Amino acid sequence: MIDLPPKPHLRPEKYSFLKYLKAFRQDILSAQPNQLYRALMAEFRTPFFHSFLINRPALIQLVLQQRPDDFPKSSRITTGLYSLLGESVFLTTVNTWQRQRRIVNPAFEGRRLKQAFPVMQAAADAFLAELSPGTVDVEPLATNWLQM
Repeated sequence: MIDLPPKPHLRPEKYSFLKYLKAFRQDILSAQPNQLYRALMAEFRTPFFHSFLINRPALIQLVLQQRPDDFPKSSRITTGLYSLLGESVFLTTVNTWQRQRRIVNPAFEGRRLKQAFPVMQAAADAFLAELSPGTVDVEPLATNWLQM
């Protein structure tokens, strides 16, 4: 059996189109139907976009590393996430993406990642120490941490 990755809180099976739009604007991942997260790979079509969700590591590697040019990013998703992620490696297209990957790849080599992990863990622990119990809007804290 293949282990599936973690998934967001799932929405009810029956969902009106207006409820879906509202949920989509609040949290794009939790707004998706449950079957997207149960499948190893699932296709999802709406009047607004056509997307795929991949839960199988070998397919993720194929799409993101081996053949990224064959799987362009959705302009609707890019537009929706641009204000959050900007010109990041998650949203850019072929030429810009390849340049960005060449820049960041050395940081993710095994030895360097092992050196960097304790620093990332300490930063995450410090961030968590600033959170209060209960439901918290982390955006102001995260923005503050990004400016440090």
